[in-house]
Amino acid sequence: MKRLLRSIIDFGGITPENLVQNFQKVNTAGLQWIQPPDQRIFDFVREYFQRHLEMPSGLTVRDHFSSMGGPSSEGDIETIERLKDVAAAASYIRTNFAQLVTNLIDDQQKARAVALLKEASDIIVRGVEIRENGEKVRKQGVEAGIQHLLGRALSLVEPQTTARTKGDFRLDGMDVWNEYQEAKSNKDKVWGRLTGLNEIDKVCHGIKRGELWVHAAFAAELKTSFALNWCYNLVTRYRTNVLYVSLEVPYQQLRRQIYVIHSANTKWRRQGHRPLDYRKVRDGDLSPDEELFFQKVIDDFCNNPEYCHFDARTPARDLTIDDIRLDAELTHKQIDVGLLVIDHGGLVEARKKKQNRDYTIELNSVLRDAKKLALQFNSGQGVPVLMLFQINRQGKEEATKNQGRYKMSALSYANEAERSADTVTTTFLDEEHRRNGTTLFCNLKNRDNPLFEPFVASVDLSCRRIMNRTIYGSGVVAPGMAVEEFDYANV
Repeated sequence: MKRLLRSIIDFGGITPENLVQNFQKVNTAGLQWIQPPDQRIFDFVREYFQRHLEMPSGLTVRDHFSSMGGPSSEGDIETIERLKDVAAAASYIRTNFAQLVTNLIDDQQKARAVALLKEASDIIVRGVEIRENGEKVRKQGVEAGIQHLLGRALSLVEPQTTARTKGDFRLDGMDVWNEYQEAKSNKDKVWGRLTGLNEIDKVCHGIKRGELWVHAAFAAELKTSFALNWCYNLVTRYRTNVLYVSLEVPYQQLRRQIYVIHSANTKWRRQGHRPLDYRKVRDGDLSPDEELFFQKVIDDFCNNPEYCHFDARTPARDLTIDDIRLDAELTHKQIDVGLLVIDHGGLVEARKKKQNRDYTIELNSVLRDAKKLALQFNSGQGVPVLMLFQINRQGKEEATKNQGRYKMSALSYANEAERSADTVTTTFLDEEHRRNGTTLFCNLKNRDNPLFEPFVASVDLSCRRIMNRTIYGSGVVAPGMAVEEFDYANV
């Protein structure tokens, strides 16, 4: 730590600009100052910079601690002696200093992890009194130990952010031009995670890192089906890993739906196979030929080297956004998570500090936390987050009167969606849509794009597959970036 202090105090040998840059790195790093004299020195340096916008000299720091206690006192002897060690230490600048900070953070993270594991072990074996929210709480047992570990482990997987968060726009001209050139030459990098539905992808170019996309619908009107279809398209066509967290649908049911959706892949139709019926798969009622086809579908989905990871979580306990983020961060260290789905937002528990008797306040805090997750994930690199939401009954009735077009007020208790979400979409079903095998998509908000026009998509309700709709049953598909299209009318 003395090398850090040596590199932010002006003892000579480092330019004022580099001293300030070093200080800004340390000030935002979240380091813990183990020795009290180091903490006192840093506190003075920080206060000095806040007043003068430059770093103090070594003499200024020494004079400050020498004068403590009044004229007749010898001052803070312990801190003065530590300052001598600091002055004799090596100094660092630029990337060498950044590496020094990173190494120290890593060492502290390891020490904190070991201490946390020891604390969790003590809770499991013999029970421990832990102070939470100003009160002592006794925790004991396996479940309490594991929950304690998970609840406090998030900070251990949050490395120092590499995302830029401030600057003078007038000095960034070259960065802006380079950003444009990259967008021009590498569409795959700047575009987001495509849905596979033309009318959405032509306008939005996918959901991008740091964005929160809220998709809402009334009960049993394709919220989960839309999310699973989007994930399926990413995994099988767009080479993207996904993490799906469901607080409502059991794991086996989600898994079954994905395999049945895979049975509707265009390549099977070209071989003369029709999509499997979800209910027949669920109830074990497939014919012998369908069973052979189902085995073929399973083998392809499991072993096709072109497909990416589809990780799912269906936890038995309530989760906060912090819990979901911890799981996602750990998963991201094994696979590159390209889309995080939360199904659904109304079942996510508010953080303890945000818990309130007013359900609306809690739900809005969940939306704000989900947006922060999208922005801050993976050291500030961000992750696209799709959160599903429930439409209230009044909103459903109003949409029915308005040909299936929802208003933002239809999101149950979730007025924060209008502020925090980057994109808000809806699906609508009624008896006519069910008979026709269609659904209506609408766009209520699109922060960085124009709203896409309401459009009708094809839905095979027997297998839950959602695809682009052909024009007038002719087999001609609107131009776009579709994963696949199929004209049911001509089958």
